[in-house]
Amino acid sequence: MTLGSVPPNDNYACIRNVTFKNIVMDYPIKGIYIKPNPGNHGNGVIENILYENVVMNTPIWWAIWIGPQQQHQPGGKLVGCSMLYPFDSNCNTQPRITMRDMVFKNITSTGSLLPAGVILCNVTNPCTNFTFEDVNMKSWLWDSLGIGYINHFSEGVAINSFPDPKFKPIGYYSDPANRVLEPEQDPAKWFTDGYLFK
Repeated sequence: MTLGSVPPNDNYACIRNVTFKNIVMDYPIKGIYIKPNPGNHGNGVIENILYENVVMNTPIWWAIWIGPQQQHQPGGKLVGCSMLYPFDSNCNTQPRITMRDMVFKNITSTGSLLPAGVILCNVTNPCTNFTFEDVNMKSWLWDSLGIGYINHFSEGVAINSFPDPKFKPIGYYSDPANRVLEPEQDPAKWFTDGYLFK
């Protein structure tokens, strides 16, 4: 259930007012996939998006991925984020595409092979006004390790959702002093002895 890729465009690229509803996916490579595309000029937006009543059984890659596209273009050129992320940190976010006003309601995933999901927004253009309501992403392995979402620079609210996506409050990133990545959101630290055995 994919939106994008959305590259910046001099005529202002946009995807808005889209609903995905009443969906069941078995073994999806990615389940919910929202992806801006690299580009160096122009602007764009992804906004007013609703995902509601979605069930994912055993996602193979990521149940939720919101951030740079993960793909190789024809000819084998990597564009966006490495398929090995977070083990390969080659993953530049897109400051020219604004992502805002997204609602995820009654979303469940069981048996994921990877942690709950990825929300990668840009430090200079954070994601704003996200809502997770009854979003429950279950994985015995990752739940037991206490590893959930990788979430960088997004604001929103979570209601009755597991694991906690760790959104910052609305308006948090309007202060540039807050635009720093906190240590617990650095996935490189998650697989150290100190983290796993704490």
